[in-house]
Amino acid sequence: MTERVDRPRRKARARPGGALVDGGVGAIAAGLHLALRAAPEPVALAAGRALGRLSCAPLRVRRRVVERQLAASFPDAPPRWVRNTARACYRHFGQEVALLMGGPPRIERTLSRVVDESGLGLRLRTAAAQRGGAVVVSGHLGNWELGGAAMRASGIHITAVVQSQRGAFGRRLRNMRSALGLEVLYRETAARGALDALRSGRILALVADQHARRGSAPIEFLGRPAWTSLGPARLCLAAEVPLFFAALVRDGSAYRIVHEEIDCGSTGASPAPVEITKRWVRVLERQIELRPEQYFWFHRRWKQVTENGADA
Repeated sequence: MTERVDRPRRKARARPGGALVDGGVGAIAAGLHLALRAAPEPVALAAGRALGRLSCAPLRVRRRVVERQLAASFPDAPPRWVRNTARACYRHFGQEVALLMGGPPRIERTLSRVVDESGLGLRLRTAAAQRGGAVVVSGHLGNWELGGAAMRASGIHITAVVQSQRGAFGRRLRNMRSALGLEVLYRETAARGALDALRSGRILALVADQHARRGSAPIEFLGRPAWTSLGPARLCLAAEVPLFFAALVRDGSAYRIVHEEIDCGSTGASPAPVEITKRWVRVLERQIELRPEQYFWFHRRWKQVTENGADA
């Protein structure tokens, strides 16, 4: 299985009236953000769930994408299960967005309800002390922003590699991460900084399950090959640090950390990055199968899923 060859990227064309539309959407988002932030937490979370239901129906925001990907990932599931899981997915992410829109005060209160029964915090501290750092890879499952905040609040020095976001939404994310004490590297320019962070004893965290154009390979994911970044595997091999899969999932009114260390082999006998990537993707699959409504089905994950590059 070969790694993907990058293709030239087309420049985006400006949309007629795009600035006006973006400005209107930004104003609505700003008003919604202020309302959810000012509301008491139970009211804000209920409003988030209601907005999720509204986005599912009647607005049908990416409804076809969500249901199509759910049906393809769980081919034995009946159509009713697919519809119900899709609705639950919209409610889940509506609530999680409302939680994050409450800003650092609400997030910090929520951190008291995070349970680390799996002992990830202890294992990361040990890795930093004995191995000089670690790579944590996650997927868009549960609440990944809150997961990074939970690790930082426990005293672990986290450097997160993230996709840059534009506009007002991007500014709010940057401000929130800064207030929570998270160090951020942007994916577009992170290669050198990521290795430097590991070599300085920090924990590097990446959410790496979305369609990747560069440095990727077609990895089987929920029954179909999907282009997946090899970055986490390459980083743990280059820095000779352990690799962990971890996610923060909702468990009733609380949150629970789930994690598993990924076998990267011993020095001089390490498996290829593709094999390591397959291993953490398998762990992500198992977690999604346990709680499919908490996975971010809105992203078109299986673009160009055939190995010859044909669009799916």
